[in-house]
Amino acid sequence: MIAAANMAPSTTFSSNRTGVRPPVRDGYVNVPGMRLHYLDYGGAAEVIIALHGLIQNARAFEGIAPALVPHVRLIALDVRGRGGSDWGPPGSYRWCYYLNDLRAFVRALGLTKFSLIGTSMGGALALLYTIAHPQRVTRLVLNDTGLNNDKVGAARVAERIALAPSDFADLDEAIGWSLRTRKGFNRLPPHAQAAWVSHYLVPTPSGRLRFDCDPLLIRRARMFPPQFGPHVQPWSHRKVVWDQVRSLATPILLVRGEVSEVVPRESAELMAEILQDASWAEVPGCGHAPTLYEPEAQAALRKFFGVNGT
Repeated sequence: MIAAANMAPSTTFSSNRTGVRPPVRDGYVNVPGMRLHYLDYGGAAEVIIALHGLIQNARAFEGIAPALVPHVRLIALDVRGRGGSDWGPPGSYRWCYYLNDLRAFVRALGLTKFSLIGTSMGGALALLYTIAHPQRVTRLVLNDTGLNNDKVGAARVAERIALAPSDFADLDEAIGWSLRTRKGFNRLPPHAQAAWVSHYLVPTPSGRLRFDCDPLLIRRARMFPPQFGPHVQPWSHRKVVWDQVRSLATPILLVRGEVSEVVPRESAELMAEILQDASWAEVPGCGHAPTLYEPEAQAALRKFFGVNGT
């Protein structure tokens, strides 16, 4: 469904629907031609905007909310076509639209300074925004997103998404699919596996479960030009981008899976070596895009944001 254009940004809240404590609030903002949904996990002090991966949604960050909130205010956005945000016209699933949506979103919330966390596709979007608006972004976390992605590995990840089942009989079947396709997913305890997988899914009219996104995104996962590839970076002139990123004074944390197919360890090491204020952390046994339920990922995030305790 495509919403009618409403040029005046607005925000409304409904009741808690995720069960996260402290209570999470559903929010909506109207941006040009689109209504975007987000989750506000509450908290004080530093604002963090979280951006999910290709077929994920804002609930992908439920795992880190208890680790960071209330020491920070965590806001997770549903990128257009995902979760509670409107589906866009087919031609609008492109980096330029995502970037403009993010700009309009932060304006609608009246934010001038904030940190960004981005997973995979969301990491590329977060980095693009930081390059364009370096004075606004106080800290940046890239979850398995780098400047020297492995194209072959990214293609394999895209293929797995493109070949994903259209729906599942129940949550157990969906968990089984994730166990088969996500390296290191078996390291999570059963309750975390169920929480992670359930965030992807919504019921169908027949009582089955499907991914909570526009099906077009799944069908186009293997397509080019790059705006349809989930992990293909939105930059063609790599040297120019390296120069732009090298000039950033923003503290950057790169989180990568130990056996990531997309971000080679050498890429993480290079970023940490040549960027002004960059570090990286590795999640043992994990493939592309750690879920952030992993204790190693949560420890790295707490350290980066200066959050003590559990």
